[in-house]
Amino acid sequence: MTRTKLLILISFLFVTHWAYGQTRKVEDMIRDGVALHDKGEYQKAIETYQKVLEIAPNSSVANYEIAFSYLAAKDYKNAEKFSKKVIDLNNGNVLGAYITYGNALDMQGKTKKAMKVYESAAKDFHHYLVYYNYAICCFNAGETDKAYDLAIKAITDYPSHASSHLILSKIMERKGSRIKAMLPLYFFLLLEPNSGRSAVEYQTLRNYIDHGVTREGGKNINVMVPEDEDPDFGAAEMMVSLLKASNSLEENKGKTDLELFAENNDNIFKVMGELKKDHKGFWWDFYVSFFYRMANENLTKPFSYYISESDGDEAAKWLNDHPEEFDRFKIWMNN
Repeated sequence: MTRTKLLILISFLFVTHWAYGQTRKVEDMIRDGVALHDKGEYQKAIETYQKVLEIAPNSSVANYEIAFSYLAAKDYKNAEKFSKKVIDLNNGNVLGAYITYGNALDMQGKTKKAMKVYESAAKDFHHYLVYYNYAICCFNAGETDKAYDLAIKAITDYPSHASSHLILSKIMERKGSRIKAMLPLYFFLLLEPNSGRSAVEYQTLRNYIDHGVTREGGKNINVMVPEDEDPDFGAAEMMVSLLKASNSLEENKGKTDLELFAENNDNIFKVMGELKKDHKGFWWDFYVSFFYRMANENLTKPFSYYISESDGDEAAKWLNDHPEEFDRFKIWMNN
């Protein structure tokens, strides 16, 4: 081997080793940044990513992670800047960058621009997170019908995303449909029964059930059925109010609030399941069918206690005291 060839080989090996070392260093620093972000130390994470970008300015991972940390730190302009760079690089992490970019714009009040970002993202990615975030954006902009279509797309793409059910419930509340606001809430609480927001949404669900039922003079019960623009669910609207009113009957005295809640849910699911025979479409095929199957398996009671965990100790105690029923419910869910 000539001296020249030997020098070239040594140089190549040195450069390769140096590049490998830099790559490892960048990867380690990004991991450190992610760990800091996960602990809520966003500024320290940002400082770590800034050091990475000094070494590898076109790293799509580093640009995305710093954008995400800026978003968490509420520095929306920088979140916008770095997420846009990831999209322009088009070398990985583009889906997450689109969502971060859209969120950053929306949080700055640039809702129309954010909607255009999500519209572009939806052309490249048929993904529930795009549909969900786009739905949120449209909802905030007052474009309720568009938000409705997008929320259903998100749920169809990935039914286990709790937040998609929650936004659909909010959309239907705005549209004035109590039943269609309740059904996604039931599913949301099934997926997320015991978080900070589930405690709030559980009370929202209970308020829907109680709505329109008042007592006068200790004996007289007034029932006012909310007007629902969707005639398909008119019978269900009437049924929910009547079931709540029936809780005051003599035969129900001595039952706890959660016992009555479970019985009401069982009746709601079974009656809507019977109504399904004359209807079809997303609501009937997804929500009504699911809860009707659950009721026919005699699983509404463990379901009702499970989604009530955020409301106090009674639900947790019942689940603990009835392990066989709860286990059967969990097995059914996992199948």
